[in-house]
Amino acid sequence: MKNKLLVVLKNIFMYTTLIWSSVMLISYLSIIFELPVFLLISYIPLVGDFIIEVLEFLVLFGIWGIPILYIITIPYILVVKEDNPNKRITLSTIIVPLVLIVLMLATNFLEVLA
Repeated sequence: MKNKLLVVLKNIFMYTTLIWSSVMLISYLSIIFELPVFLLISYIPLVGDFIIEVLEFLVLFGIWGIPILYIITIPYILVVKEDNPNKRITLSTIIVPLVLIVLMLATNFLEVLA
């Protein structure tokens, strides 16, 4: 019973870290390459501005949120053993935040986001 709860917590942290890192990576790449994604989203009637605000929040809060989630998730991955682990999800959960961190540090993210 206790192991099942740990597996559920591990999966929650893994998927949250992976999804948030992926969304943040896509948003950050669109900012770096100056793609008109945010301009196109703003043309969506009624919800365009809300979607832009949510993406901005995810990027700005993700600067601190992703490393904290990563620090919490990695011990869960290492300690909790499950019967049928999904190795692709586990590997991508480890790699995607690292790629995001390296990209942000290489491009001086504070000046890019300003």
